[in-house]
Amino acid sequence: MLMKFLTGLGFLLAWPALAWSASGYLYDCDMQDIERGRGWVSPKIAIIVTPDGVVTVVDALTLTFATAPVRANVLRDNDKRLIVKWSLQNVRADSGRSFANFDYRASITKRTGQVELTAGPRTFDAGLRGAGTCVRRTQ
Repeated sequence: MLMKFLTGLGFLLAWPALAWSASGYLYDCDMQDIERGRGWVSPKIAIIVTPDGVVTVVDALTLTFATAPVRANVLRDNDKRLIVKWSLQNVRADSGRSFANFDYRASITKRTGQVELTAGPRTFDAGLRGAGTCVRRTQ
């Protein structure tokens, strides 16, 4: 998993040349309390918004299970908050247990950059949580 994370980190560094223009941007998120996520919250998450409004997410888990950035759905994008959700399919825990769909939801407060993340199998009522800080980058 470390190799995929390092590969993902390299991908994050190369992504700006591929995705950004004058109106595209990236939220570079550092998650501070990943322990609460029990291995399902990456320490580093990038949420990329292209000029045409398409949102993709890349982190160690998307690179592990989807092997590429994953498209996200925008639930809200206003002056105060950006909320996106995405899913990973056919994931397997270290214990061997597998899940058809593992859903994520990130809520970024634009003024402060605070991010709250929830994650969990679609069939579970309660999810895992993580929190951190995002920096909006345009170059």
